[in-house]
Amino acid sequence: MDHIVGLLSLREQSKLHLVCTKSIRRLLTYEFPLLKALENYCSIKYSTFPFEIDSFAISAFNVSGKKPHYAKMQAKKNNDLVIGLQLISTKTNKKLVYLPCLPAITKNVKQFVNECDCLLVDGTFWSNQEMVSLGISKRNASDMGHVPIEGKNGSLAWLSSLDIPQKIYIHINNTNPILWKTSKERKIVDEAGIEVGYDGMEILI
Repeated sequence: MDHIVGLLSLREQSKLHLVCTKSIRRLLTYEFPLLKALENYCSIKYSTFPFEIDSFAISAFNVSGKKPHYAKMQAKKNNDLVIGLQLISTKTNKKLVYLPCLPAITKNVKQFVNECDCLLVDGTFWSNQEMVSLGISKRNASDMGHVPIEGKNGSLAWLSSLDIPQKIYIHINNTNPILWKTSKERKIVDEAGIEVGYDGMEILI
């Protein structure tokens, strides 16, 4: 939900061009009818992936078959509800990969990020039991579809092994201690050469 409700903030535009998977469009039309509300404010043009704009070629990768809680559609092996994006510059051939939700570090995920120049990856939770230990939720990070940062099977160990020029944690929950620059967890991430994303961050590759 946190990835799509921001569309309502764009309602003051006269026209919008929405690029999404077919499953996402169907979901936001019928089961979480945000688009029906938005269409009362502005016209919407729809496109799906792969997509090209200016000097960028954008493709999508199905990261998981897990579906949002509000989705009632039957889960399918390739339902395109949880995706990652790959942006390639047609001028420089530089590649950026965006993985805001990472339920598992699979062989396909590893192939998707291979030889990219910049990787933006899910940094939602530091530990698997973060929300449970704080008494906020009964579900752990894995239950919510996120690989935690710490641990031998966590994203930090994986990212540390990758020869990628720029690696950045994004989609960070407000319970995650890496948000505090003086925390021991932030120090571990900094020493691993991985950046922590922030509002207004600019990326040059």
